[in-house]
Order: sequence, then structure tokens, then C-alpha cells
Amino acid sequence: MGIYTVQESIKIHEKYEYQKTYEYKIQQVGYSKKETKKLIEILPKEKLDFILSNEYNEIYYPVITQKYYLEKNFDKYIEYKTYHEDTSYEDVIAIVNVHANIGWYNETYEANLKNEYLVLVNKFYYLPNNYERNDLENISLQYAYHDNSASSVVNEAYYNMRQDVENELGVHLMVNSSYRPYKDQEEIYNSFKKVSLKYADSYAARPGHSEHQTGLAIDLTSLEHPYINDTEESFDKSEEYEWLKNNCHKYGFILRYPEGKDHITGYNTESWHFRYVGVDVATQIYNEGITFDEYYAYYIAK
Repeated sequence: MGIYTVQESIKIHEKYEYQKTYEYKIQQVGYSKKETKKLIEILPKEKLDFILSNEYNEIYYPVITQKYYLEKNFDKYIEYKTYHEDTSYEDVIAIVNVHANIGWYNETYEANLKNEYLVLVNKFYYLPNNYERNDLENISLQYAYHDNSASSVVNEAYYNMRQDVENELGVHLMVNSSYRPYKDQEEIYNSFKKVSLKYADSYAARPGHSEHQTGLAIDLTSLEHPYINDTEESFDKSEEYEWLKNNCHKYGFILRYPEGKDHITGYNTESWHFRYVGVDVATQIYNEGITFDEYYAYYIAK
């Protein structure tokens, strides 16, 4: 039996102790040093133990390094990506965070009304049918078609934005629709449902699930481009629409249902639908290129 020097004994002990660490064990499963370091940094002990009890999984590292990763959704991310291999990791995170992985309206929750201007209303969060906003103001018929009302803060922001659009572009924004009580939304949804349920859920919100009931949403076109149908003269092809996409956040608004985000919002693109969330939040949403659903899931609900 050999006799070890003190230095050799120390090295043997250190190796023995190292082999008991997660750093060593996870690398033995097949993860690189870079992957291992990040896994240990982000995941709790029970998830690390789970990793050790399974074979190497190439999904784990890309998932946990996504910007909007939420630890509570780890298992859901892995499950969704496993069954939707062609979906990007960025979209996997977004879809799971906003509950879109469970299907529209399959689970619903009462909206948190304490959030004031940041209340989320979508295909999962709803307003009670007796909800009423107490700060509604009529929108001047100079600036809107028909009788429309919205929260006082929305009115002020809209007037300022409209004036700047007129000054810069020489066009005149108009509100087509704003606050709607539960009953009005019910009538609109039912009219769409006459075509089909799928059609209705793609183009209209179910009663209680419409942002218009919050008093914080306005549908906009302009006197110069009043139509929203797909023609060369429609609002979404206009200069003012481009201006709004790039500047509305300065007034506290966001384009609520942007192009290419229907798998996250649950709605096809709506070039006319703008939602007030306040200047700070609107600016952050604009700069990060995310939807309000994503913002709420990561920065508020988490």
C-alpha cells in the first residue's frame, strides 16, 4: 500500500469532494461547463436533481437562458418545446408565460383591478359583468365618430397625440370606438359568432374579455384614411399609422395587437386598436418589442 504525501492527500480529498458537487455530476451527464454553470446558477436544487436522474436534454440550456424565462414555468417550457420542436425558444417562453399553451379561454381568471391602468384583459383574464369605470369622459365629436367615451387620462393623452399628428402630418385622427359596457360587447361578439365560433374568437372578444370594457382602449383611423379593409387606401397603409406605431408610446399608448403576435395575443393584427398603459410601460414595451400580455406575465404576474 502506497504512502501519499500531504500534498497528494489534499489533492485526493479535493477530487473526492469535487465529485460530490453538482458541477461535476451534471457534466458527467453530458452538459458542457458553460451549460452546467448556467444550470446551477438558475435552477433550484430539486430541478438539478431531476437533471441528474435523466439523460442529457438539449432543450434545458436554451430555455433557461431566454430573457423572459420564469423558473415557475420550467416544466411547461420543456413539455411545450418537446411537442413543438419547430417553435423557437423565444416563442415557447412567450406562449407559456401568457398561458397560450393551454388554449384560448380554456382557463379564465378574474382580472386584477388593483392594477389601475395596467389591468390585463384578454382571452384568459376577464372583467366581471358588473364592472364600471368611474372616470369616463365623452370624447369630443370633433375627434371621434358617434358618441364615444374613455377614461379621462386616455382622453388627455389622445388629444395631445392627435394634435401632434395633425401638426406633423396634416392628418386628423378619429376614434371609431372606445369604452363599451358588457352588454354592447356581448352584442358585437354574438354578431361575429353567427359566422362561426372560430371566426368570432379570432376577430372579437367574448363579453368580459374585451379591453374596450376597461375604458383604456381606443380604435383609431383618420379622416383621410377611414377604412380598415385591406386596400391601398386603408388605414394600415397610411403614413399616420406608421407614425403611431413609432410614436404612440410617447403618449402612453401601445399597438395592442401587432403583426406576427397572434399566437401570443390570440387576435389577428389590429392596426386600429390602441391601449393606454402609461408612458413608462408603453415605452418599455415598445423598446423591448413585446406585447402587453408578455409584459404583464414577466413584470407583473411573476
